[in-house]
Formats: sequence, structure tokens, C-alpha cells
Amino acid sequence: MVVALVLITFAVFITVDILLNREKYAFPVVAAVQEEPRKAPVPVVAGVSLPEHLEYHPGHTWAVAEGSHRLRVGIDEFAARLLGRLTQVEMPLRGRWFGQGERGWTLHAGNRKAALPMPVEGEVIEVNEEAVAHPEKIAADPYGEGWLLVVRSADPALSLRNLLNGTLARRWMEAAVAELRRALSPLAAATAPDGGLVISGIAQRLEAEQWEELARRFFRL
Repeated sequence: MVVALVLITFAVFITVDILLNREKYAFPVVAAVQEEPRKAPVPVVAGVSLPEHLEYHPGHTWAVAEGSHRLRVGIDEFAARLLGRLTQVEMPLRGRWFGQGERGWTLHAGNRKAALPMPVEGEVIEVNEEAVAHPEKIAADPYGEGWLLVVRSADPALSLRNLLNGTLARRWMEAAVAELRRALSPLAAATAPDGGLVISGIAQRLEAEQWEELARRFFRL
């Protein structure tokens, strides 16, 4: 009986101590940290970034669907590398309608310029005014802040079917870089031994006639 009373008394003291000192007895709880999903790295083809979610025009412009009948467009990194730091951009006005492959806009890099093709068919409904005010952003981030226009298309799927993606896009870019290396063989320093572009602003290294020929060849206008 005495032993039982001692045990009961001991249990009461332990219970009171736990209630009064909960923090001392609390087990540490590790909060579950919900990590943000990691973004997949952007594929690089022959030294040129080529995001897989975009569709590419052979004239080195891109398009991506954004909701019903809306397409965002811009230039690819190959075009951005050729031109280098941009100093001016001539954009079309809102409301203008373009056929696919038609001359869409003109980019200036110092005393060099190039017109590039509209990758899709449709009406211009939005212009990236930030890119117009700060054209250097176009070449610095051609797939992000350097986008150019938003186009409304009656049949965006049809326009996108005529563009390149996946394996076809990768092979096309590999061929474009190889062709550029051949065209620039006297300027071996402009390209890397592995076939990738390593410098920006090739346009500034060429004579005016050489640049115009190169722009016609790659921008398909």
C-alpha cells in the first residue's frame, strides 16, 4: 500500500512538472519545408539557348501561345548574338495585320540594322514599350523581358504548325551555327572551336555589305 502511494505521489509530481514546463519536454518539430519546383535548365544548342516551350521561325524569331488567339513573339538568341547591344527598335503600330514571314520589325545596333520576319499571322495588339524604351533588353534577354509583340491570330494553331520545335528546331539551329562559321571563316575568333557562338555583336565586325548579306541569309527577308 505504501509503495502504491509513493508511486501515485511521484506520478502526480511528474504530471505537474510537465504541465508547468511544457517547453522543456517538448520534442522539436521540424517544419516541413516545401521546396519550390526547380526550373529545368534551358537547352543550349551549338552555344545558343533554345527554350523548348517556344516555336521557331527559320528567320530566327519565335512565338508562343498565350491563351485564346494570343501569341507572344520575339527574336531568338542567335539573332541577338549577331546584332549585339541594340540601340534602337522600329516596331509596328497596334492594329497592323501581318502575314506569316512578313517583315515585322527592324532592330538597330549602332550603324548596323536588320529587319526580322513576323513568325505568325495576325494583328498586333500589344507592343513591349519597355523594350522600345530600352532596346538593349531585347538582346540581353530575348526570351524574357526582351519579347517584342503580342499578336491576335484567328487560327494560332495553324501558324504554330508552320514553325520549328523539338528535334527539328535543334537541328535547324545546329545547321545555322555551322553555316555562320563557314560564312565567318576569316573571323575565326567570332566562334568557338565547338561550333558555338562566343561573342556578341558580330555585325559590328563586318563591313556594311557583308553584314547586309549575312542578315538576308539568316533572317530570310
